[in-house]
Amino acid sequence: MKYKIISAVSVVLLLVLPLALQALRSDSAVSRARGRYIQHLEAPKEQSASSATDPVHFQTHLPVVEIDTDDIPVPGSWILNAQGARTGTETVNGQEQIEAHIRWIDHDTSVKTYKDDGLDTRALIRIRGNSSRAFDKKSYQIKLIDEKGNEEKAQLFGMGAHDNWALYGPYLDKTLIRNYLLMNVSASVMGYAPEVRFCEVFLNGRYQGLYVLMETIRKGGSRIDIETYEPGKAEFDYILRIDRNDPDSRVVNSFSTYTFRQEMLGSSAGVQVIYPPASKLDEKGLKYIEDNLSAFEKALYSSDYRSASRGYRRYIDVDSFVDYYVLQEFLAISDAGTRSTYLYRDRSGKIKIGPVWDYNNAWNNYFMSFDEEGSEFMLVDRIWYDRLLSDPYFNEKVIERYRELRKTFLSDEALLSEMDEIVDYLGSAVGRNESVWGYAYDPSLLDGNQKLFPDERNPENYESALEQMKEYMRRRGAWMDRHIDSLRQYAHSSRTEKYETR
Repeated sequence: MKYKIISAVSVVLLLVLPLALQALRSDSAVSRARGRYIQHLEAPKEQSASSATDPVHFQTHLPVVEIDTDDIPVPGSWILNAQGARTGTETVNGQEQIEAHIRWIDHDTSVKTYKDDGLDTRALIRIRGNSSRAFDKKSYQIKLIDEKGNEEKAQLFGMGAHDNWALYGPYLDKTLIRNYLLMNVSASVMGYAPEVRFCEVFLNGRYQGLYVLMETIRKGGSRIDIETYEPGKAEFDYILRIDRNDPDSRVVNSFSTYTFRQEMLGSSAGVQVIYPPASKLDEKGLKYIEDNLSAFEKALYSSDYRSASRGYRRYIDVDSFVDYYVLQEFLAISDAGTRSTYLYRDRSGKIKIGPVWDYNNAWNNYFMSFDEEGSEFMLVDRIWYDRLLSDPYFNEKVIERYRELRKTFLSDEALLSEMDEIVDYLGSAVGRNESVWGYAYDPSLLDGNQKLFPDERNPENYESALEQMKEYMRRRGAWMDRHIDSLRQYAHSSRTEKYETR
């Protein structure tokens, strides 16, 4: 009888143990529970290190991107006047982007070379970014096209098919891993963030270093899965972005605009429509978006804003706003809510904030240090959050969610472990990148647009860059652990009484 019991227990353990191990893994900084591919955990690892960067001897375990523009310079760098002010961006024969042939090499082996077969595509390419356009190491916007110049979707490195991609070149981030790490962490927290893949890039046969291929924030079945816009339809889904004004985008003139609640964005920024595209969005459609966003804002800034039935909760996905706040605050994103901030309305009929974008400046990696010690709340005065945090309901959800995430995805142990695993995965690719860009460790060799201020903040080498990031993360987490309860001051009656009588 006892052998039958032991046998039964063994069967139970065999069934339960894998689930238990998966549960333990879900407490790490990233989780595959949602089906997201985590490159550094699942892709082939490096078997033999190599320092070669010439096309003949180059080899890597990472995917490879080969860009051929027939030696035509990729347009998009800043044009500066005699005083150093930006006056525009460079073009080629008046064109802001040029055609390129791009080969994407990615096969399930630990050795890939420049000569390997891959997916051959046509594309339009330009330099992307704002401040990063001034970096020596450029990042690129890529739009895949067919022979007739029409958009053509493709699956790249296992990511969902799309025509629009960003090839991000870590430069100011000397760790090289912030965007990759934190996009994966954010996906674990918020459900979706752009997919990311490390790769190494050649431009016209010349090695360019370590890059991250990223999904851009666009409509798509594997990205923001919203309904296709039909002109004339009374209601529809949309994607918005808070950022510097783009002359090719439609600007949303909502309640927060004409009541001057967007003043902190500055005169050069605002809320813009990303989808539907400007070429298809008529005035009636734009007014619908403005009215829809204004309905949320009017409810938020009304005297009934705390009401579940009459306040802001009718119009937004509250949990998305909570998760976004916790992430951006913990990561100390200085421009959250003012730049690179996205919103969308989907089939639920409610507005969600996200997906997240641009973690290059996370954890005190902005040009100027906003909070060297990680000892202040940075988002409490940002658009919408200045009011949301004054509602005890929202305020408590933030505090509760922060505590929950600090035990799982945002714990020091999980994040430090993830950082080390990623660096281990990159292997000799870090050294190859440094063979081209290693001079950037010396701030005396860089102009003011390519380094941190003051010069002492710039790390001397890769190891010190990693340690700076880790130490700031620990300080930031420790400070927030001690002070997260003090967020309640923003919902205290002594501060919110004025709202009840407006």
